[in-house]
Amino acid sequence: MSAPLQAVLFDYGHTLIHFDERPHATLVDAYEKINRLLARRLKREVPAAQVLIEKVSRAVDDAIQRDYAAGRPEEVEIATIYDTALRGLGLELEPEVIEQVMELEQEGWLNSVHVGPDVVTTLEVLRAGGLRLGIVSNAAYRPRLMKGQLRALGLANFFDAVTFSSEVGVRKPHPAIYADALGKLRVGPSRTLFVGDRVREDVQGPQSQGMRAVLTREWRQEDDPGVADFVIQRLGELPIIVNRVNSEARGADTYNEVTSRE
Repeated sequence: MSAPLQAVLFDYGHTLIHFDERPHATLVDAYEKINRLLARRLKREVPAAQVLIEKVSRAVDDAIQRDYAAGRPEEVEIATIYDTALRGLGLELEPEVIEQVMELEQEGWLNSVHVGPDVVTTLEVLRAGGLRLGIVSNAAYRPRLMKGQLRALGLANFFDAVTFSSEVGVRKPHPAIYADALGKLRVGPSRTLFVGDRVREDVQGPQSQGMRAVLTREWRQEDDPGVADFVIQRLGELPIIVNRVNSEARGADTYNEVTSRE
């Protein structure tokens, strides 16, 4: 039996945000900063920004994509991937320097990340309705970098909790990542709606843990094989879904109360 909602959990990429292609100019700027950083730390000449982009940035992207395609539940150790790529250029760096490299590259990517047109209004409506909001995202980069991105995009204050696979160590649809988010929000799965763009990770995974799930097709048009509780074409439709779920739950409660008296 349905219950009134207390929380909504969102996927991040292609649900709340969408991406341009690789932002060449800002990545060049970022890797020129990285070039100067490495030259200072190593006290010698290091490869130019364009070489670093090809041999580090693209190599890291390719390694992450291969790992995701392999379907492993464990998240990659992003610093190890960077370390391997940098060592391939003869650059052996301390862990804190690798962290700086990752942070500078993420700054270079930021201009290619855009908040969806309905996102802020939708989040405002849901919060005004008393719902707790959270994010559950498969993201290889450090949680602090992802949270920094949320702040830069003006989204951080909307969310009561965020859970990234890099923090938990496993990716959706592993049960542990959903459990982490529900625990942070202090809400049960039957009172939670999950919203995302992928059937396996954002519909079937949450449903297996007792949540209801909404498939959004605004940025990715993944076909629903008939498993999603709801399908929307843009995020602005979500408050209607929430109202429908809560109205049905209130109606069920009223019916149960009446029949219990008979």
